Parts: sequence; structure tokens; C-alpha cells
Amino acid sequence: MTGQGALGRGVRVGLLMAGVPAIPWAALALGIAAVEFLRGGDHDFAARDLRYAGLLTGQTLVAGVLMGSILCGGLVLASRAVTRAWGLSLVGALLGALVFPAVFVVVAVGTDAAYAPLVLTFLAWPVMTLVAAAHSADIVGLTRRHAWLTARLGTRAPVA
Repeated sequence: MTGQGALGRGVRVGLLMAGVPAIPWAALALGIAAVEFLRGGDHDFAARDLRYAGLLTGQTLVAGVLMGSILCGGLVLASRAVTRAWGLSLVGALLGALVFPAVFVVVAVGTDAAYAPLVLTFLAWPVMTLVAAAHSADIVGLTRRHAWLTARLGTRAPVA
């Protein structure tokens, strides 16, 4: 059972790990751009913020897919040697900590290396490492504790 559907589950966790720290900054940039356009202020400033929102969103999606793929590949390989859920959690924490700098780079590029977004993204690093550890056994298919992760896309849950 390990490995079957693991890539999709890994990508979901990767998108979660990348999206939580980066997407709020994209939403903030989009909001500032909307205010500048509506108030009739500096249109160059608004266009720049709109570009940053697009960069942050697109780069976050790419980073999330890559992070999830690397996380999935490492966990599937580790599941051949490690059969306990806690062992996979340790491997997932290590892999999550190693792939998270991709989000740091995305936020740095998308916000012109502003201090507040970089500090908050840096503080999210251990939290997202714990997210990767908590979902590791589900990614491989060893457990099914998180319903959003193990549900098949496009199917509906039976009504009781």
C-alpha cells in the first residue's frame, strides 16, 4: 500500500507548507494594489504590487509542488527501511526542514526582501517542519489520520 497515491498526498502537503507562509503576503500585495487603483494614487506602485502578488502566487505553487514531490520521494524511499509511523515522522521532519528554504526564497523575491515577511517566514520554518512530520505517515499511506489528505479528488463522501 505504501507509495500508491503518495505523490498526490505529498503535493497536497507541499502546497500547504508553501502556501501558509507565502499566500498572505500575496493577498496583502493584491489588497494594496486594489486600494491604490481605486483611490487614484500612484499607478506604478499599484502595478508593482500587482506584479508581486502574481509572482508570490505562482512561485508558491511551483515551490509547493516541488517541495511535496521531494517530500514524497524521500518518504517513499524511507518507508522501505522504516516501518513505524514515528520513524517516518522523523524522516518527514528532516525532509520538511530541508525543503522549506524554497519558500523563504519565494517570499524574499516576491517582497523585495522586506524584513517583516522574511522574519515571519523564518519563524514559520519549525511549524511547517512539524506539519511535514505530522503528515508523513499519511503521505506514504501507512495511516489515514487526516481525511483531507487521504480523500480521493473528485469523489464525494457518502451521506449517512
